[in-house]
Amino acid sequence: MRRALTFALALVSAAAVPAAGQQRAALRFDVRPWPDAALIGAAAAAALVPVVWGSAFPSATCAPCNPSHLWGLDRSTVGPVRTAPDVLSDATLGAEAALGVLFLASSRRGEGAAFWEDAAVVAQAVTLTSAATEWTKVLFHRPRPFLYLPTSTGAASADDGRSFPSSHTSLAFAAAAAYASILHRRGLAGRDKLQIGALFAAATATGILRVVAHRHFPTDVAAGAALGFAIGWTIPAVHATLP
Repeated sequence: MRRALTFALALVSAAAVPAAGQQRAALRFDVRPWPDAALIGAAAAAALVPVVWGSAFPSATCAPCNPSHLWGLDRSTVGPVRTAPDVLSDATLGAEAALGVLFLASSRRGEGAAFWEDAAVVAQAVTLTSAATEWTKVLFHRPRPFLYLPTSTGAASADDGRSFPSSHTSLAFAAAAAYASILHRRGLAGRDKLQIGALFAAATATGILRVVAHRHFPTDVAAGAALGFAIGWTIPAVHATLP
């Protein structure tokens, strides 16, 4: 989970709020140092609270947990953590972050101020998604798949007891959906459909790998994808200033 938050914080760093006084006439998104910078900071801080002070909030403590409480779709995911797909899911999430920055820069080539506008919108979508995901995890405090093994002795950390929804997946889909929403509102979705497809492919791969690694159940990933997509698609609409 900390690795997923690293992805969110990296995008925040890349999306520093544009300097005051820049020309905005050609921009399609209205992003201001206040209140948008404050919202990004507040969302990032809110996402970090249950991570830094994990033991202060609810998490699953069963040892071992009862698999009969799982939906049929999720039972096949019970098993020990698989290291290779776990590490690969981090790699696909990181690759999506790098590609997202490159694609934004490419689509706004020669429009420095406009690039920072778009990047700030993506950062806001990602940090809000991160905050929503972390507190939903606390609300549901669902055990991760490996805690249902008969040999489980319980969660080693609070994060092990907060599986729903998948933060890797929600952040990946938030970034992909925000990028797609930005291009859609700028009328460029058709031109850059391969870039949009690449981001959603990376997001989908991230979610699948989280299940294969036994880090998450399929329903965790589905919920994360839905949450991330909803927030990622909506935030650019809030900032859009041109039809």
